Amino acid sequence: MAALTQAKLIALLTESLKLRAPRFVLERDGAMISGSVVSESFHNQGDLVRQQAIRNALDAALELDARRHVGTILAYTPEEWDVDLEATPRRKKIRVG
Repeated sequence: MAALTQAKLIALLTESLKLRAPRFVLERDGAMISGSVVSESFHNQGDLVRQQAIRNALDAALELDARRHVGTILAYTPEEWDVDLEATPRRKKIRVG
């Protein structure tokens, strides 16, 4: 089997999950590809549902050897991804003890 590329992984997830306007932020570390996918398609889905959908798509499309080269792929909605952390109020540190 040919090596799994980021382009193949993007095409596989986009098609299998029927993602609307997806954005991928993927990194390769040696043979492992990990990262994030951002799409409106994840609205109204909990984290567990999103992760299971990604894993199911990979399991259905890839042989075991290729699946071993996919690390964690986290799923976000555009609103979750585009959070302005600079504008987020910082919480006070609570000293215990």
